[in-house]
Amino acid sequence: MKDYERLYKKYVHRKDRLSFTKEDVERIIIKKFKATAFPKEALLDLKNDDHFDYDKIYKCFVIDDPQILHGLYSDEERKLHREDLLDHRENPLNPRKVKDWDYNHIIMDELEGRRIDIVLESKDGEVITEFEVRNCESMNRYLNALIVCSNLERELTTYSEDIHDENFQFYLDNLDEYGFLD
Repeated sequence: MKDYERLYKKYVHRKDRLSFTKEDVERIIIKKFKATAFPKEALLDLKNDDHFDYDKIYKCFVIDDPQILHGLYSDEERKLHREDLLDHRENPLNPRKVKDWDYNHIIMDELEGRRIDIVLESKDGEVITEFEVRNCESMNRYLNALIVCSNLERELTTYSEDIHDENFQFYLDNLDEYGFLD
């Protein structure tokens, strides 16, 4: 069992360095993961996504560098990508019969492991208040480590800094896993 009291003490000690603005997060993912921005309109499903306030989605990023993708995906995710790739080869989309070909191609690239899409929302214009990482658990966890502290400070989360809360434990685990507490 994890020692959340120890992780919490490290968190409190480093807390002032764990709060990032939306611009800080953008710089980090661009530099570390070679992410590039693309228009949110390319992801047609976002308008109907209850997770976001569409008007507050301010940026989308794609990570598509093969070396970086290889380092981010787990073995299980790579297995799912191979299965999807085989399925798409056996049942290819016909561009003449498919509406929104570009969007469908984005989805296929996500499912086959050729891209990770990141959607960022900011309700206050200062920090990222919601995010989505499509089809990559490690990138999801990394963004969680970057984003939660600033939301906790502004009381924008549904939980608090309680070491018995599973959401806060998830955050502490992510901080620890990605070296933010060292």
